[in-house]
Amino acid sequence: MIKKYKYYLFDFDGTVLDTMPSLAYVFTVSYEHVGCKFDPKDTALFSRIPLDEGYQKIGANPDKWPDFCEYIRASLDFPETLKRNHFYPESQEIFQYIKDHNIYAGIVTSNNVSHVKDVLKVMGVDDKLFRIYIGHEEYEHFKPDPDPLLQALKKIGNPNKEDVVYVGDALNDALCAERAGIDAILLDRNNEYQDSPKYLRITNLKELFKE
Repeated sequence: MIKKYKYYLFDFDGTVLDTMPSLAYVFTVSYEHVGCKFDPKDTALFSRIPLDEGYQKIGANPDKWPDFCEYIRASLDFPETLKRNHFYPESQEIFQYIKDHNIYAGIVTSNNVSHVKDVLKVMGVDDKLFRIYIGHEEYEHFKPDPDPLLQALKKIGNPNKEDVVYVGDALNDALCAERAGIDAILLDRNNEYQDSPKYLRITNLKELFKE
């Protein structure tokens, strides 16, 4: 049985919702906009690293970086993008469980908060389900730096770190939690990772609340 926490912080993309199809579209059209070809097979990888790191990795023109950033922000909210998001099989059940049990849940993401809330709205999820939202506009350093989670802890009110857990689908999420001094749960739906003393590995969000 997994320890029960007072505060559950979640990554967004690839964790609570399957946003990979929409991100594949965003990366494809945004890189095309600056003259580069993006392979949708790399979506998971590019979604887990800072945007500037991915931009360098693909070999895009440095002079077009500002234009790329502006386009990717806009394309996140294209109707074609929003309709490509999906629930995971357990997503709605987990949302209902959080609501019914009055669980303190928050989102800590590399995305921007307004977009996250737009996605939830389009999918019919009440954004008040999550008590706090921390997006990239609220911190300086991206995961695996602890900055995103440290900002979340500050927003909660500096709780006892033993009462807080961060759940994400990438090693950067687990490392961010470790560096912030809180427990990490790695959501490994496809059995990509090894077990480690640095995080607890699960394959389905329902394992978090299993009695």
